Amino acid sequence: MDPDAFVVVSGNTRIPVRNLWLLLLYASEFYKSGSTSLSGIEEYPERLPDLLGEILVASVADRLKKPLTPEFAPTERDLRRVRGRIDVLRTESHQLLSRGQVACRYEELTVDTPRNRLVHSALTVLAPLVASKSLSHRCRADARRLFDLGVRAAGTRLTVRDTTVRFSRNDVQDRAVLLAARLALQLILPNDEGTGGLRRSRLGVAEFRDLFERAVGGFYGVAGLELGWKTRNAQFISWNESNETAGVGVMLPKMKTDMSLENSAANRRIIIDTKFTSALATGQFGGETFKSGYLYQIYAYVRTQENPADALSLSAEGMLLHASVGKSIRESFCTGGHRFTVATVDLGKPAKEIRQQLLGALEV
Repeated sequence: MDPDAFVVVSGNTRIPVRNLWLLLLYASEFYKSGSTSLSGIEEYPERLPDLLGEILVASVADRLKKPLTPEFAPTERDLRRVRGRIDVLRTESHQLLSRGQVACRYEELTVDTPRNRLVHSALTVLAPLVASKSLSHRCRADARRLFDLGVRAAGTRLTVRDTTVRFSRNDVQDRAVLLAARLALQLILPNDEGTGGLRRSRLGVAEFRDLFERAVGGFYGVAGLELGWKTRNAQFISWNESNETAGVGVMLPKMKTDMSLENSAANRRIIIDTKFTSALATGQFGGETFKSGYLYQIYAYVRTQENPADALSLSAEGMLLHASVGKSIRESFCTGGHRFTVATVDLGKPAKEIRQQLLGALEV
């Protein structure tokens, strides 16, 4: 996929593929892991496939210096002697006994493990995405080597949907590699026709809204931490109601914040709600105004959390953070002892400016 190409998200809203990759990076566990290899990649997200390719190729070279570590995996096979548990239904329905066979279910050691399949699939995906021809060749060659050793990767679509690999305390060395492989699989987009290809020109609004929220949370969780901010992602908050009637509890709508940031040294707490719609609407008497429904929403999030026992709640801030293209807004006001901000992140800008916009939104 050409990083200079565009992805259409809604109507005529077009976002450069490189910036889509930037959001995927921010939303990934690979970014949150704080890998030293990420140095500089935020400014040049078009290099992300090459970075991931180098990590995986180096990993495969290291892993193949010795035999791949096998794991036990559930296996079903028709055998001439009993092994494990007998599948009575299959044995009877296929009349296997008359042929001297019995259907068995058992655990078998194999190198065709979820982890090895994940790396194999990632190499296959990265081969056409990397800019370096030599790296592309190495990705394809290593994928073939893993296949020849018995690693049978699932179809691309299935692998993209299921990239979950559980880690244990003994997986510190493999963790960065597997997180890189998982991110690599997320760089591709199945096409609109559903034929299993790796390209498409559109992205659903719901998909992008979720990605933008996760990317903002991931970015603040890493970059904000360096500035003293602690990030808490999506959580339900209470209305803190009192003197309620018997049935009101089940009738009150749920309130769920996208994220909140807290900086104890600066005595600041910010409740953030991300949006992928325009921050402005046409006013009743002409001109443009902030969308009232969104302001009411963030106002309710902030004011319902006031608690004299929680000092930061009495001065907490509310922020509406909108994804946009070609629009730059950062306005704020105070009411009732709280500051409210409406800001945009222009995803049509270079990656370096996107980072600055996200950091700038935290400035008073």
